[in-house]
Amino acid sequence: MRYEWILGCALLAAPLAQASAPVQPQGEPVVIGHRYRIASKVLGEQRTYIVHKPDAYDFSDQRYGVVILLDGDGHIHHVSATVEQLARNGRSEPMLIVGIENTDRQRDFTPPFAGTEGRPPGNVGGAAKFLSFIADELLPEIDRAYRTRPTRILIGHSYGGLFAVYTLFNRPDIFKAYIAVSPSLWWDDQALAKQADQFVIDHKDLQTAIYMTMGNEGGAMLGGAQKVIGSLASLRQTGANFQRWPEENHGSVVLRSVYEGMEWLNELYYTHDPARAYEEGGLQYFDKRFELISKYLGYEVKVPEHQLMQAQGYLQHVKRPQEARQVLQRVLELYPHSPGAHFELGKVYLALNDRPQGEAELKQTLALYPGHDGARKELEKIGVDPKTVVPEMAVSPSALRSYVGEYKYSDETSVVTMEQGKLFMKVANNKRELRARADGSFFAIESDREYTFNKKSGRVTSLTVQLVDFRYESRKVK
Repeated sequence: MRYEWILGCALLAAPLAQASAPVQPQGEPVVIGHRYRIASKVLGEQRTYIVHKPDAYDFSDQRYGVVILLDGDGHIHHVSATVEQLARNGRSEPMLIVGIENTDRQRDFTPPFAGTEGRPPGNVGGAAKFLSFIADELLPEIDRAYRTRPTRILIGHSYGGLFAVYTLFNRPDIFKAYIAVSPSLWWDDQALAKQADQFVIDHKDLQTAIYMTMGNEGGAMLGGAQKVIGSLASLRQTGANFQRWPEENHGSVVLRSVYEGMEWLNELYYTHDPARAYEEGGLQYFDKRFELISKYLGYEVKVPEHQLMQAQGYLQHVKRPQEARQVLQRVLELYPHSPGAHFELGKVYLALNDRPQGEAELKQTLALYPGHDGARKELEKIGVDPKTVVPEMAVSPSALRSYVGEYKYSDETSVVTMEQGKLFMKVANNKRELRARADGSFFAIESDREYTFNKKSGRVTSLTVQLVDFRYESRKVK
């Protein structure tokens, strides 16, 4: 009886619960990547992969290294977020992430299984074909479709880690570095691990890097990993790092491995304490380091601007302006269109009581970045009106209203509004005032962007956005 009463109340309440269900407001999608298909002749099937582009990809002409991520459907979210976060904080370079989705992962990731004991059910032994698919079909397609450079990293977990080691041993020319997370090197009585010594003998001059990890696994899995790393560590030009975290299990170890692995791989190329590096070796430290890196990678790698800028910031802080000037001049040799370097050099010259050079550098800052608030304030301090450097003009309210609307480029939406007779540009959560330089031409305060509104038959149809060294066009959609 009690059961029937409760059931009846539940049935009566169900429509009320449905009626009072919250209505979610409409929002904008957050896009982390796009899925593509490729017809593989090697595998004889359609394969899908997800591409995540670095934050600045659509707003520069820079080339990027490529991460090939196995089990892409399961790992693309956290790997792309990890690499972006490291890059934003100067602890890794931004990279394209290509996550390959699975059809039959055991088949694709495993070498042949010659033994009889311990052979898992299902398809096995397709690693050679899958490697050919990546090297001969997928990577050429990525290089064709995106601005890439030869820095390639392969990330694999479990069977994927086994495949990473298989790739290193069979086609070591494809990738510059590997992250093998809890690799299943127990496979076929450690058959792949037993090839490590011969591989080292045959590749004494190999230049590569491998970061291998293990959670709380033991037995043949741990033993195989230790054997591979022990052998590779004897190669004088190969970086081999093994980390074991018993507090992590086979699944949880992935997150930590990707973060620390990417950070370790980039420590080979990046200096995380530029101030200390400068104190130890001066400017020559950076030049020599990146000369070696360029030789290793096979193409020129300039000293990153942010490293030299951190060094000069330290030198300004400790009141060594002459040395800061030398570092900033080196920055401008490498990056002549850097408004930040011109601005800091202007401040340094003023600190050295060189007013003409200081003023010239601050004016050059505004020439590159008309809305640079710091340069404007520094010029005002020395009695120079920024409007004499970047002239402004009055625009009629009717003309301003014609620019109001929504503009779209790639995944970026720009909204132009008019408030109290002024024009504003909002991109994501950043809202900046626009000031007119000429009819239809504006610059944004505290932004490095300049804007030109384009018209056809008297109507605004698009917006050209000029960054310091890149230009793109946003289409008016509203």
